Amino acid sequence: MTALSLAREPLRRGRVPHQEVLGLLESQLDRALSGLADLGAARSGRRADLEPARTGLERVVRDAAAGWQPVAASIGRSVAVDWEAGPVAVRASRGRVSQAVGNLMSNAIEHGGGVVTLRARRRGTGVRLEVSDEGREAGTGARRRAPGRGRGLSIAAQAVEEAGGSLSPGRGGRGSSIAIELPVDEP
Repeated sequence: MTALSLAREPLRRGRVPHQEVLGLLESQLDRALSGLADLGAARSGRRADLEPARTGLERVVRDAAAGWQPVAASIGRSVAVDWEAGPVAVRASRGRVSQAVGNLMSNAIEHGGGVVTLRARRRGTGVRLEVSDEGREAGTGARRRAPGRGRGLSIAAQAVEEAGGSLSPGRGGRGSSIAIELPVDEP
């Protein structure tokens, strides 16, 4: 909802291309619907069982990037996609993949600095997607977490595990990085 809320003004002014608007809406609706399903399932102490399907990963990633770009821009930052994985699909709920990617992007935008980059590479029978930032400038400490927040990484990890993948720290560097490894769903 944060991404939609902050994208509202650029959308009103016509600063977001129509294709990006559709991607933004799809990505954020997928995340919200998955979250609402989980909320309903939580009453019985479980997580919603979302039906996995063959999901094109590049579209989900580009839609997530479009959805978070207005948020990043509102604080003087940007989002970039470096897609070198080629056409690749995974067997997962689109909503779960959107949750994982969106939560990692949200963390990178909120707690990191500079450009948030989503980088995808094919690795054998899998695909590696890294979400990284360039680190905070000196003197800008991490923001305090608001009460009731801080579950983003665990939600992302659960979503990735449901798709048969894993979440791990990415390569070192000046900023932070976290990687999603997913098995490719070959036709």
